[in-house]
Amino acid sequence: RTELERGTPVVFLDLEPDDSVVDLVRSDHRGGAALATRHLLAHGHTDIAFIGDDPTIFSAGCRLDGFLEAMTAAMITVPGHRLVTGRHSSETWRTIVADHLRRPHPPTAIFTAQNFITVGAAHALHDLDLHRRIAHVGFDDIELADLLGITVIAQDAATLGRTAAERLFRRLDGADDEPAQVALKTTLIPRGSGELPPSADR
Repeated sequence: RTELERGTPVVFLDLEPDDSVVDLVRSDHRGGAALATRHLLAHGHTDIAFIGDDPTIFSAGCRLDGFLEAMTAAMITVPGHRLVTGRHSSETWRTIVADHLRRPHPPTAIFTAQNFITVGAAHALHDLDLHRRIAHVGFDDIELADLLGITVIAQDAATLGRTAAERLFRRLDGADDEPAQVALKTTLIPRGSGELPPSADR
């Protein structure tokens, strides 16, 4: 805020501004989550667990909203126990996801809305030998996801950085138009895990 008061040009990258005095460049978290959910719905899943970061975090809250939006559009009510959120390490998420999948009547699919969660969930699915029976889509690409066959919603980090830099240079050059919020589209990368059909044997 001190820098803003001094007139320093500022561009927020993937953050939620507390007012409208700066440009913001971010991914379309809500749209990406809705895309992931519709992908699972299109493959026959109606019992989908959302496993995400603390929804008070801007991006995490948007992703939860996108999931619920897509489920509501499909006229599916999501029971509370299918919404699992919090701030944890990958290893803790591994335990949390495994515990959720061990319950009677586990979901036929999971949407992990953050990269640490996706890593933990991938471990849990393999630990329980469920990686070929429970569909899985993650938000954010992760290392070895292509080798593990994990379907993901990928953000375009290079375009995010380039767009933020372009807006910053515009401000440095004296542009004084109204601050803009730019939400860049995400991309679904199908690799097999998100295309599994619902399994009768869960």
